[in-house]
Amino acid sequence: MVSCKLLSFSAFFVLSVSVKLSVTQVDVGTDTTSPDPLSTTICTTCSCADGVVNCMNLNLTTFFEIPDWDGLKDFKPLSVNLSQNSITHISRISKLPIRELNLSNCDIQTIEDGSFIYLEDLAILDLSNNKISTSAINKKVFAGPLGILGPVNFKNMQYLSLANNDLHSLAQDLFLFMPDLLHLDLSDNPLAFIDQVTMGAISDLKYLRELRLSNCELETLPDGLLRRQRKLRRLDLSNNRFTTIPAVLKEAPSLVYLNLDRTPIQTLDSSASLGNLTKLQELSLSRLSRLQNVSAGALAGLGDLVILRMNYNPRLTNLDPDFLVSKNEDDEELWPNLRELYLNNNNLSTIDSGILDNWKELVAADFSTNPFICDCKNQWVVDVLVPLLVTMSANSTINNMVCKKPAELKGLTFGQLNEASKTLVCSEAESITEVQVSNMAIILGIMIGIVVTFPMVLVLVLLWRRGFFSRLREGKPDYDEEAEDL
Repeated sequence: MVSCKLLSFSAFFVLSVSVKLSVTQVDVGTDTTSPDPLSTTICTTCSCADGVVNCMNLNLTTFFEIPDWDGLKDFKPLSVNLSQNSITHISRISKLPIRELNLSNCDIQTIEDGSFIYLEDLAILDLSNNKISTSAINKKVFAGPLGILGPVNFKNMQYLSLANNDLHSLAQDLFLFMPDLLHLDLSDNPLAFIDQVTMGAISDLKYLRELRLSNCELETLPDGLLRRQRKLRRLDLSNNRFTTIPAVLKEAPSLVYLNLDRTPIQTLDSSASLGNLTKLQELSLSRLSRLQNVSAGALAGLGDLVILRMNYNPRLTNLDPDFLVSKNEDDEELWPNLRELYLNNNNLSTIDSGILDNWKELVAADFSTNPFICDCKNQWVVDVLVPLLVTMSANSTINNMVCKKPAELKGLTFGQLNEASKTLVCSEAESITEVQVSNMAIILGIMIGIVVTFPMVLVLVLLWRRGFFSRLREGKPDYDEEAEDL
């Protein structure tokens, strides 16, 4: 009796698993086509060598079918490149040891569910520069390798690029089968606003090391977006519409690289949300078309900063010498030990020696193409900075460090001033003289005014004392009498 029950239970279990598998296979569309090991279509069309299948730019218009892929089983490809072809639809690929699959720069619009379900070793998938819309991708498209009870997670997936497509949002479970993803590129998609489902999709990638959101028409980032990304190291937010530093950056204290290039940020001050990024090593704030002022403490707290790019900002005229300075508990001033500093192609008239604590730590720098005023404020540039730039083979930048003022030095380079041991005149003396001349003009104007207006005031006082204005208000002025009295 017990034996019969066990047999019945076993039969039921097998039936249940079979039904589950059947549903799963329908869901992801598992292929049952018999392999054709003799097929060599792909390698006669493309180049196959050293584990690489190269089909790049061959004017292909259709994707290879399962029998074609089966012909590669003996070849055992590790990398397949189908980029730069006019392929509009992607279908399933056979079970192959492919680790890198490049489908970029095609005309892809649709992807069959489970297209990558047999690629157990897939680590890099590039779908950038296509025509993929929000509705064209979901968790079924990115279903993982087929296990006993259905799709399981990709065990090696590290890099996914969906850059330059037509994505306005992402399904919350889009990356369900790739939770260990390390690098995600969503650049050049018209996201405009990161909604809750998109934020959920990104937030679930808690092992993410790099996130690219460049040129996504973003004006702000929602709170909580990076709260779970404790391992995030690199973040690219360039070419968006931020007018201030996004406050959400406080949630990513592990960042070592941050790119905010090509954003309409107007000013950087101590309220910037960067002080928490104590591990940041490289910061890029270039081509900010509206940036005019960087005030004291704007980049304070970035103690590990090694590379700073703040160049090609045409309106940047004011760079406070303490913009990198922070203070410890003992009120001591601290600077990061920068190794590379780029302040070229701005609108700066001077480079203050107080920007860095130790200029000799620099191994690369560029201060060229600024409208320098060659007065005593820049004497240290001639005597100290220029020789330092020479030691780091930055002669080409020195040749573009040109005086704009004063008139007698206009057109000369700082290198030429250094060679001539030129002593620059302090502009303060000229300013004092200008102030004195201005004050003399004001005093002279006042004296002339007094001389001219005194007789007029005297006449008015006499008329008032004679009651002229009282009679005028009554409408009975005696002009003859007044004239005679005068």
